[in-house]
Amino acid sequence: MKKVFALILCLSMMLGIASCAKKVEVPSKSDVKKAAKEEYDMDFKVDSEDISDDEKDAEWVLISKDGTLEVTVTWNAKTPDEFEFDDKELADPTTTTTTEEDPTTTTTEEDPTTTTTSDTSATDSSDNGGGSTTPNPSGVKYINFDEMNFYINGKKFTLGKTTLQDMIDAGVPFKDGELEDAKNNLKSKYQSAPIKLDIGKNFSASVYVFNDSDSGRPMNECYVNEISFYGSYTKGETQNVLTFDFPFNVTIEDLKANSGDPTEDPYHNDDDPKFIADYLEWTKKGTKYLNRNRYRFEFYNYELRNVSITYFP
Repeated sequence: MKKVFALILCLSMMLGIASCAKKVEVPSKSDVKKAAKEEYDMDFKVDSEDISDDEKDAEWVLISKDGTLEVTVTWNAKTPDEFEFDDKELADPTTTTTTEEDPTTTTTEEDPTTTTTSDTSATDSSDNGGGSTTPNPSGVKYINFDEMNFYINGKKFTLGKTTLQDMIDAGVPFKDGELEDAKNNLKSKYQSAPIKLDIGKNFSASVYVFNDSDSGRPMNECYVNEISFYGSYTKGETQNVLTFDFPFNVTIEDLKANSGDPTEDPYHNDDDPKFIADYLEWTKKGTKYLNRNRYRFEFYNYELRNVSITYFP
């Protein structure tokens, strides 16, 4: 009998110790960026964050600040002090020349609609590696937080209105395997990992969906709230799949003339005269969440290369 009591007491003590064990915390975004910087000797920004419901697994997609490298970082609570890195080169920067356009100061507002797949027709192609110009008529406001549009093969989609299923039904080209989790639940108030589009060699684009409901919801039923585009550095290379309400050959001066000065302090780096970087952001606070709606433009050697637009209600 004494042996039985001793065993029970021992088990109780072990369970008590286990219950008092400190919970493993998921690393912060800054921790992940720091680890990636040490691994690659580059500065990164977080493109997406995906944490499991039980907080035992997490994945981050990072983009180097020069736009040349995409790194997927994975973490598991079993080895909390370790990260796994999977990298992918986006493009190699080369010196190019810019084509100037006459800036337009005329702007017109369009009424927001719930239509997600209205047909439009693309106009002339640009020669700066970004692809075709906007399919919309001239005079459209480039920075329009009331209707944040993008176009796939001439079909219109709007952040905050278009669902992932709308894009699937419209025949949008996704990379192989990207829709395998489309019907899986996305946690309430969470943004998905990037869902990659197939827009052509040397170009990269992804959409993200956001679950704005109070419970888990299948990803395909959630609305698209972000799209990112990374252009080619090869001069003269174009793509005609993805377009926006602004032409890809838009200049910094064009953006300012059309939509005013950026709301955030611009970034300019000309330390290397062969690779001059300019980042411009227009943001607007959401009314429901603390997150900001955002248009972000990245120029290299004064030519637009990378774009991301983000919506939060």
